[in-house]
Amino acid sequence: MSERMQGALQLRRLARRLKERLGVEDIGGEPLEQLVLRYARLRPPELRLSLRAYDPAWPQLFAQERTRLLQALKDAPVVDIQHVGSTAIPGLSGKNIIDLAVAVNPPLDALRYGEVLDALGYRFHGPSPIDPGFSWFWRRHEDGALVIHLCNAGALWFTNLLRSRDYLREHPQEREEYERLKHQLASESGQSWLEYSVLKSHLLQQLTARANAWAEAREGAGS
Repeated sequence: MSERMQGALQLRRLARRLKERLGVEDIGGEPLEQLVLRYARLRPPELRLSLRAYDPAWPQLFAQERTRLLQALKDAPVVDIQHVGSTAIPGLSGKNIIDLAVAVNPPLDALRYGEVLDALGYRFHGPSPIDPGFSWFWRRHEDGALVIHLCNAGALWFTNLLRSRDYLREHPQEREEYERLKHQLASESGQSWLEYSVLKSHLLQQLTARANAWAEAREGAGS
């Protein structure tokens, strides 16, 4: 049996195991087998970072990088730059990775933006795990990284990211429960990065559903 076929069988077994564990056929409408294959193609840089307590410097690092990006992209149709992910939520632990969601007017030309971001020290790593329509750029530093998720303005997952972030900021009990579950996942022995990533995606999808319901109810009350 070829190495490629062995790899495909391993991914299929992983998808079956995850289906049994989670009791679902898809995550966020994406078939679980497809999600496993997509995540298996991701090529993040190799960083050995452990979870650390929330650092009040994280919002400052984001603000500094946002200013730098806006200056570098001043001639580009940038619509919004938002701080997302764990480091954007006060009180939540994270891996010292500052995630920036950058929305631009379409069409999204990864090559065009990549040239500018390359000059700032970022490297292109293909599609983002958030959504295959997002482009993924990393800039590593001594004990962490800055990560850009570049997308078209109006992308559904851009809205989802902001709603999930704001929901956890506004609901301490939800934040504590998410923190507990995230640590529980991270502490499981014997699991691969791929398995952890899919399990975390399922956790985030459940959170996103609650965050969207909360945001829509709040928007409805304000109309």
